[in-house]
Amino acid sequence: MPTFNVITNLPKHKIPSTFLSDASKLVSKILNVPELYIAVNIKAGQQMFWHDNESLCGLGSLAGTGIYGTEENKYYSSVLYDFLEKELGIPQDRLYISFVEQNPSNVGIRGTTLQDIIQ
Repeated sequence: MPTFNVITNLPKHKIPSTFLSDASKLVSKILNVPELYIAVNIKAGQQMFWHDNESLCGLGSLAGTGIYGTEENKYYSSVLYDFLEKELGIPQDRLYISFVEQNPSNVGIRGTTLQDIIQ
């Protein structure tokens, strides 16, 4: 159930039409999780301010269960920063990505929690 979310001030019409599917495939690959379980969201055209100006920037988060650690996060960061810079043009020094470890009992799915499903 990993989720990858991106918020950016890049106008919606400049988001590549394949961005969501490409991001889903990439997250599936780097996390080694079937794409069936990956969700991707982008909020474009947001009002954003970063270090004295409103130039292109972004915020991201990658949330999931049991997939994080120092070395893993370095790898995810490297791949995702390269992807977002290539696909959206967001400079790497104007982007933050948060890695969010979620407890399975705190994730709702199919009317119950992930904890109940994985037991």
